[in-house]
Amino acid sequence: MMRITQSLSITILFLLTVSCTKNQGDGGNAERSASSYERIVREGSVRVGYISYPPSFIHNPNTNQFSGIYHEVLTEIGRRAGLKFEYTEEVAWGTMIEALRTNKVDLICTGLWPNIERGKHVNFTQPLYYSVLKTYTRNGNNSLDGNLSPLNAAQYTIAAIDGEMTSVIANADFPKATLASLPQTTDVSQVLLDVATGKAEATFAEQAVAEAFMASNPGKIKEVPGVKPVRVFPNTMAVGKSDYELLTTLNIALEELHNSGFIEKVLAKYEKSPNSFYRVAVPYRQ
Repeated sequence: MMRITQSLSITILFLLTVSCTKNQGDGGNAERSASSYERIVREGSVRVGYISYPPSFIHNPNTNQFSGIYHEVLTEIGRRAGLKFEYTEEVAWGTMIEALRTNKVDLICTGLWPNIERGKHVNFTQPLYYSVLKTYTRNGNNSLDGNLSPLNAAQYTIAAIDGEMTSVIANADFPKATLASLPQTTDVSQVLLDVATGKAEATFAEQAVAEAFMASNPGKIKEVPGVKPVRVFPNTMAVGKSDYELLTTLNIALEELHNSGFIEKVLAKYEKSPNSFYRVAVPYRQ
């Protein structure tokens, strides 16, 4: 009996040692899943990564002031929840997921459009609103009117940003087209400018962004008529794949702000033309 007890004790000690070694070997990922939300609650702050993408999120580098739809929503969530959202790192389309995975930030707040590839690495909150992506070409160019299929040819050039949805759509829907690629840190309005100046025949843009560009540059580009939008995306935020506590907290907060009408007021403030933002449908019937 004594030998069995000693043997059992040695076995338990071995298993505990292996378990501890395994947890230490997991590094930041294990620590993140176990303690990131506890740290947020304890410190009362959320580290936020952002991309300046008006009107979703706006950063003025001259004054270091923040504004935009997501800034106002996060500010209100912070006020109601007793949390402070600190904009600790400006990221790019191609680096934002890595910033979450390496625990540099807890949240990416710029309106993000979920897709399968991104969904392998992060979780997305419920949407604040939906964005319609349409095709734009130079004013006077009628070669794509009513039919985008000619765009899938090498003689057509599409303006795109590396790692951003323009390049994703171009590669998925028009793989034979020539890409005029821009760096990840490029402002999204640059693809519209490349179309306006003849560097590319077409690009894809959120309706609100394109309308703002056309207001500042009248007569330069146009929406391709007679074709459907290339995508409709929910605008969300992203958290780490294992950060379920933060995800559920944000979703509860967003549901409250939807139901109270706060998000509708913010959208109306930034919507420059009617129906450029598609609203989230209510999940109930009257």
